[in-house]
Amino acid sequence: MNLIDTTMGKTRKLSEKIKELPTVNDMTGRTIITNGSDGSLGKMSAELMLDGVFIMYHRKSDDTPLMVKPHKWTAIQNAGEIADGVVVVEGGKVLVVAPTEADSAGITWSSAAVSGGATTTTDRVTAMNDWNGPANTASIISKSTSSAVTNTSACAPGFCNLYSRANANGKGLTAGKWWLPSIGEMMMIYANMTKINYCLSLIAGATQLIQNWYWTSTEHSAARAWGLYLYDGGLDGMYTKASSKGRVRPVSTFTQ
Repeated sequence: MNLIDTTMGKTRKLSEKIKELPTVNDMTGRTIITNGSDGSLGKMSAELMLDGVFIMYHRKSDDTPLMVKPHKWTAIQNAGEIADGVVVVEGGKVLVVAPTEADSAGITWSSAAVSGGATTTTDRVTAMNDWNGPANTASIISKSTSSAVTNTSACAPGFCNLYSRANANGKGLTAGKWWLPSIGEMMMIYANMTKINYCLSLIAGATQLIQNWYWTSTEHSAARAWGLYLYDGGLDGMYTKASSKGRVRPVSTFTQ
């Protein structure tokens, strides 16, 4: 059923009014709304749809950390710059998503059951509100022992802790500046997955996020940790740390 506008005693279909709307631009001249010939609202511009995501790099001339809009990256990359990762800015939080991840076959969380001292909960809602990825990972790494190893590239927390991205001068988001994302941080990635993957497609050598489950630093118990499925946002706290093999994507923040 068509919606009807009765303003000033006139009865017209809403679709007829939409056809009369002008193209709308924001203050920078970007097109926000255009009209379709059928009276529908047109699509938002690609640039506007990518608001909130950037590509970060450490400029090789002076090692300054910068982040640019996706459409600027190709020219910058062609000039010899190396991307640190994809920046997502949302809800007052800034997260950098690594360009690459662990072996596609997946890796374990640890080599044996170990309580990492990270946020630990069996409740999904509490898990979703865990934004303590840096502290979680630091605590887990500190609990690494010969009998329950976590600080190795073969285990999720260690892979992230040892991950590194550097420019031609060896400066950038180097080892120790990355962590295994918490559930809250992984949910932020899931919410922006399409935009992040577009940015990753622009970065040389990058691999995109896939619709599978990823480890987080949020613990369920000494034996299990939470994972997030990037197909439907499913949370599962029953992944066994020492035997389940999940995907791992390190994260960081905008920093020197």
